[in-house]
Amino acid sequence: MPSVVQRFAPDQEARFKAQRRETLAVINVTTFWMVALLVLAFSVWDAFVDPVNWPKALGWRSAGVVVILGTGFFQRWCGRSDWAPAIAKVRFAASTVAVAAALAVVKDGFLVGLAGLVAVFLASPYIAVDRRDYIWLNAVPLAIVGAIMAAIGLERFVVINAWCFLLMALVVGFLLTTVFEITNRRAFKLEEALSREARTDSLTGIDNRRALDERGLHELRRSARNGKPTSVILLDIDHFKRINDNYGHTVGDRVIQSVSHNLAATLRATDRIGRWGGEEFLVILPETDAVEASHLAERMRDAIAVVPVVKQPIIKTTISLGVASVFSHGVVEEVWSDVLKAADGALHQAKAEGRNRVVVASARVDSANS
Repeated sequence: MPSVVQRFAPDQEARFKAQRRETLAVINVTTFWMVALLVLAFSVWDAFVDPVNWPKALGWRSAGVVVILGTGFFQRWCGRSDWAPAIAKVRFAASTVAVAAALAVVKDGFLVGLAGLVAVFLASPYIAVDRRDYIWLNAVPLAIVGAIMAAIGLERFVVINAWCFLLMALVVGFLLTTVFEITNRRAFKLEEALSREARTDSLTGIDNRRALDERGLHELRRSARNGKPTSVILLDIDHFKRINDNYGHTVGDRVIQSVSHNLAATLRATDRIGRWGGEEFLVILPETDAVEASHLAERMRDAIAVVPVVKQPIIKTTISLGVASVFSHGVVEEVWSDVLKAADGALHQAKAEGRNRVVVASARVDSANS
């Protein structure tokens, strides 16, 4: 029987978990004080059922509140979303131990005050990453509660009654966690699909201009950190209008698709190609200088020139390419604009010199004003 919750492939699963941690970090850092308030609120009931011992119970609850507020403010201060699940576990354990210890010192606490402990356990689905995390989240606090109940020597009826309510709370919590996980996974999958669609060229299946801009800025930031150059190749299909005029736009689309496929086959795994617009393509080459980029551009030019891009009818074409390289520093948006202008100028020079050639921008882009 297939699982109710369908897990993703490893890389997608890792992205899902990372997103859930970021979401939980935001939730936990803004709601931890509510958990502290919940723990303290039931001290009013302690005072009502046992006026003699409720100050001791308040002491336990206050100790738990100190941990809850301390972890909350620490998470807000450090801002580490990847720490959120661990901090949430500490906060949840402190809450359950504080409440269970308070019930232990109040007369008939596990009989008349059990609602407060159940309420704490019912909060766990809201801080669990998924169902597996929910199980681990509750395991240690549940064991501690069991140890406290055993240590104070409760009557058999009270123990059975308490465990019945706690187990019901855990079952309800597990069901809630399952519903949350299914909903979160569907939302994540849809979000990734929409994001992928928004960044993919519908004709060729490669990156579109938006995705290339994002990737270019990302690589320039990385270049600023590692001190290595980033190069770009701007190219377009020679005399493409003539192909459209002679064969029609349907064949023209097939030419664009074939060219994009052939170009992608020449690239390294770290390179990125996308359709810049019309018959223009942009290639981003991380950690690549102008010399290396020009050699790759020549291989790309040869790959298109030597074989027909469409076999029925037989259509051969060529491409012109402009290469520019940059050492990024400063405002990456300005550097990105400068390197694109340099590549565009080199591309226009390649066309002016007769097409079917590679031209490297005459000067390396350093964008000193950035």
